[in-house]
Amino acid sequence: MLQAGKFGKYEIIRKLSRSMTDVYLARDADAGRPVVLKLIEESNDEYTRVVIEAERRGANLQNKLHALDARVLKVYEYGDQDNCFFVALEYFEGRTLAEILIAEKRIEASRAAGYAAEICSQLRTLHSFTSDVNGRMTAVVHGDVKPSNIQIGVAGDLKLLDFGIAKMITATHNLTRHNLGSPSYCSPERLSSAQVDVHSDLWALGVTLFEMLSGAPPYQAQETRLLENLIQSRRPPRALPDDIPGGLRSIVSKSLAGDINHRYHSAQEFENDLRAFLGRREPIAIHQSARWDANATIDRQPRMASNFGKQTVAISQRMPLSPRVVDIPKVTVNAAPPPRPVPLIAKPKLKLSWKLPGNSWVIALVAGLVLGFCVLMPVAYFWRLEAATAPLRGNHDYAHDSIQTMVADWTLYKTLKQRNSMMGPFSPVAWAENSLHKNLIAAGDNIIDGYRASSDTRLSDFDWARARACLRYALQIEPNDSSTKGKLALAEGYANMVQNPRPPRASLSIDDFRQAASYLPKSPDPHLGLARLYVYAFRNIGEAMPEFQQAEKLGYQLGPREATEQADGYLFRSEWALSRARRAGNANKEEAEKWLDMAKSDAERARALYEPLVGYANVSANLEQVYQDRAEQIKLEQQALDTAAAKPVAKKSGFHKWQ
Repeated sequence: MLQAGKFGKYEIIRKLSRSMTDVYLARDADAGRPVVLKLIEESNDEYTRVVIEAERRGANLQNKLHALDARVLKVYEYGDQDNCFFVALEYFEGRTLAEILIAEKRIEASRAAGYAAEICSQLRTLHSFTSDVNGRMTAVVHGDVKPSNIQIGVAGDLKLLDFGIAKMITATHNLTRHNLGSPSYCSPERLSSAQVDVHSDLWALGVTLFEMLSGAPPYQAQETRLLENLIQSRRPPRALPDDIPGGLRSIVSKSLAGDINHRYHSAQEFENDLRAFLGRREPIAIHQSARWDANATIDRQPRMASNFGKQTVAISQRMPLSPRVVDIPKVTVNAAPPPRPVPLIAKPKLKLSWKLPGNSWVIALVAGLVLGFCVLMPVAYFWRLEAATAPLRGNHDYAHDSIQTMVADWTLYKTLKQRNSMMGPFSPVAWAENSLHKNLIAAGDNIIDGYRASSDTRLSDFDWARARACLRYALQIEPNDSSTKGKLALAEGYANMVQNPRPPRASLSIDDFRQAASYLPKSPDPHLGLARLYVYAFRNIGEAMPEFQQAEKLGYQLGPREATEQADGYLFRSEWALSRARRAGNANKEEAEKWLDMAKSDAERARALYEPLVGYANVSANLEQVYQDRAEQIKLEQQALDTAAAKPVAKKSGFHKWQ
């Protein structure tokens, strides 16, 4: 299969892993780039044929997914060669989550929740994609979510590996569950039916989150059959460590509920709870106690019974983590003695008379009407209004709820405020207004802070239009809030960059970011926006660098995204200088040398910034462009030298000499 460390044009560097396939780190000699090379030696046995067909379908699926979401690794090529099926895909430098857990044992709660939320985000993309399987459009799932298939990059970003492989197997062949991956991450339903669906991915993610927090999967046994029986029994998992926050504990409990109806129904729902925990808000799961299917193996809290006469009251409550069943015999309390006889002594009866003298009933009627109009009716009106404003109070996650929900709440607020303006600050609408304003600001902050804290390079991954809508509504409530004005200008700038990435309309974002900087003088965000705008819209690294420096002065630590933006800026300027050198050519040697020197200097800056980030975003492809440009620079320099050597030099004597 491999001869002298080579497979066709691929030079094998080292072996990465082995599962259903052999996986190597290799170098594509033709393209000059590192790749992950998966190899399966062809065989006539049924299992190998099934795996090869699955990998073939999976490679095709992965390419379609990459076009939809750049976080999915790109497949460069796949096919049959030298009695093997091979797949060459993008190399993403980092460590698998399994390797991290081996080294660190456990992962801190917020970091684990962040990883799980990012996995949910990628599963959302996957689950929304449909693929043609045997002539039927079938929803695609990952089918093999587990720590060894989760890669954490050098910059902390995360990618899921092996998209779609397990699903393609189950969609085309009725394999046993042992062929579907590790049973530790299989849901009870999957172990029973061998079918993979969205719920399978969500269960596997719940197991993975549990393992990150505790250092081991929730269910363990010495034999595979015992492990499968344990999971299928739907008994609760073992306890998480005591230091896990209650909100995250409830999320794990919901994700691993024995009854599928009590779990998360979508990756979006799972992600919303994780984002709420990370944002220090209560997840929905915290209000939903975990429910487990009871059977003889599931432990319960002891029953206590008290008998009063013929009536028995049983008090029972489940204890999911109890190690055994304990039966405590019922305790019977002797019946109470009969009541003592009541002495037959007549007691005087009191008679109350409600007769009103004269026309007093008229006075009472008038008083009642006055009381009704002046007190009871306003109170009733007040409580009806409070009930009407109830949807606006409390915490609402407008950053992730549907746009229709936010618009409906805003419409309700405007209608109620207009109708009940006479009550002023005493109106329940005013109280609801405070909650609504807080939730709208929180949604805008969620998106802005999320971008700032992320290493994601794609602006379109952040809902700037939603942030803009939330902050516009908030500004209508508090028109003089300078902070909200600044955040709105920032969201406007980014939203315009997404819609209009090229001049002349891209220049509208300059005004937005400048306005944001005037309202938020201590924030690095407007300067990060300007730097990105100057790099990609105007290809002007000279304008961008002062903005990067200003963001650093305001306390922002530049990360891999900003380093990539700087490198891209230098690459753009290097290529521009190189094109000027080409145009100057031999006609103007001095000018050509000037542009070549500039191109060389900028290319070297780009290279120095790119190389530590190989595998991140589009760094590998851009670094390859730097190498190609440098080769062309050397070629042009050599041509200039050859031309100079061939030119005759005039001497005062009138004779010519070849220089």
